[in-house]
Amino acid sequence: MTAMEDLARDPASRRRFLKGLGGSAAAGSFALFLAACGSKKQELTPGGSNPKTGAGTGTDRYGPGDLGIAIFALTLEYIESDFYAKVVESGKLSGKLLEMVKRFGDQESQHVDALEAFVTDNGGKLTSRPKTTFDLPDKATILQQAVTFENLGAGAYLGQADRIVSKDLLAAALSIHTVEGRHAAALSVAAKVSPTPNGAFATPTTAFNVITSIQPNIEQ
Repeated sequence: MTAMEDLARDPASRRRFLKGLGGSAAAGSFALFLAACGSKKQELTPGGSNPKTGAGTGTDRYGPGDLGIAIFALTLEYIESDFYAKVVESGKLSGKLLEMVKRFGDQESQHVDALEAFVTDNGGKLTSRPKTTFDLPDKATILQQAVTFENLGAGAYLGQADRIVSKDLLAAALSIHTVEGRHAAALSVAAKVSPTPNGAFATPTTAFNVITSIQPNIEQ
């Protein structure tokens, strides 16, 4: 077994690896490696999850193990996708910025499709899509929220990277993490704020903090 294969199979080894790199320095290349690691699908334990993964980290409210992590990520993607759709509908943006938002919204919808497929393919049940609410009074506020959501998404995926067991889910999560980070950087430039708010290394975000952050945008 190669060192990278060991990282792909063992969450404990992956945790040490990512910590040593400050969080995400190799996330993009690692995701590409995982995606190219053959087509053999890793079996989850009965019920579509590994009980040793994700428990007590906040994702367990969505389900055990990898399924809970996937549904947690899917909930965040639902909110991001809805945000972009409502921004477009608001009519507050125009020109190249509007086109960028449309493009990012389409990519978030693709993230939704990928995560929904993982959940259903592994015996999970999709949750109801939450009803969302956003305050979109002007361009500046919209950009500020977009940067916040994208940074939150990037941190959320990074925060789960050392807990995921399924190679398929890990490859998807790290690939999406990379795209979320690119979204955040592009939007930060548009908003005239730093595209690297955490310095040289990205900072993982716990599921608890992610869930707390998105609660104001979910209608009760």
